[in-house]
Amino acid sequence: MIRPFAITLVALALTTAPALAQFPPPGIYQCVDMKGAAFGTLTLLVAGDYDFASSATIGGRGQMASSGNSVNALTGPLADIDLTGSFTTDERGEASFMFTTTLGSVLCALPAR
Repeated sequence: MIRPFAITLVALALTTAPALAQFPPPGIYQCVDMKGAAFGTLTLLVAGDYDFASSATIGGRGQMASSGNSVNALTGPLADIDLTGSFTTDERGEASFMFTTTLGSVLCALPAR
């Protein structure tokens, strides 16, 4: 009786682990528009919470959702500008984001070291 339950539990954990691993890494990302002008600073926290500071648009806090490498803002100032996009992770595990918004396209990445 316990063995089938344990097998089911392990199978469930293995099937959900890849989805959990796809959430973008937390960090403080510098964002620029496609002309290279500063757009803002995105502080991405665990579980999709974010804080956004900007001189180009209204800042504040909100929530993001991720599915695979796709990201979209659910609430807050980034949802107000219809932010959607995707992220990639390099060999060091650092992410960069390419977003589209009602204000144009935006690139966000960790600052150069």
